[in-house]
Amino acid sequence: MSEAKVFPRRLSFSKICDILIGYLNAGADNQFVGVSEVVEKSNVTLHNISRNNNFLKTWNFIEEKENEPGKYKLNREAAEFAYAYRIDPNGEQTRLLLNKILSKYPVLTAFVERIRRENLSRDTALIELPRVIGDLRADKVGLTAFLDMTAYAFGLEELSTQAKIAKPLREIRRTPRALTKTEASAQTITVKSPTANISVNLTISPDVTPEKLKEYIKVILEAYDEHHKEQ
Repeated sequence: MSEAKVFPRRLSFSKICDILIGYLNAGADNQFVGVSEVVEKSNVTLHNISRNNNFLKTWNFIEEKENEPGKYKLNREAAEFAYAYRIDPNGEQTRLLLNKILSKYPVLTAFVERIRRENLSRDTALIELPRVIGDLRADKVGLTAFLDMTAYAFGLEELSTQAKIAKPLREIRRTPRALTKTEASAQTITVKSPTANISVNLTISPDVTPEKLKEYIKVILEAYDEHHKEQ
């Protein structure tokens, strides 16, 4: 635990968790696996996994095989957290499992106590963290990820940018809601000229697309233009 600690590199907290889940999916809970195996089981690139392994090692999430560099295994508590996060990322038990891992480091727990005692703002915490942890080369994305991780683990919700965390590896797609028959509407287009007012009523059914509607209006306006020229 005396090893110098580093922050994540250019990845969000949720992506760091995706890496841990990738290790779990690749079987790293009971054997050493290569990064390429983790890539196949996660939605994170090989480059991003490789450059964040140092963070995971220094905070004791993973260990590297001594006689075979490049092979990694999840520590038991990290595997338990990854499993829980995969099932219920917002669950209280999931948070407690991460808290158990991070609470082993007095420098971090002392900083958390200071945040609570002095009611530090998010901006102040971001400025103080590199000095407290000792990693002055941190990028803002990775630094933010670590603060979000700390806020998540210790219940500092006011410092987190993520009120709720979506379940990992699942994409939510939204499709536009179609008009129902009761929502079909009649629209009136009024064209004014110096001599007369012409009103045209259009009844629009749900299956008329915006493109079709534009074509109808264009034809009407062209017809009016021809009529106006004849006057």
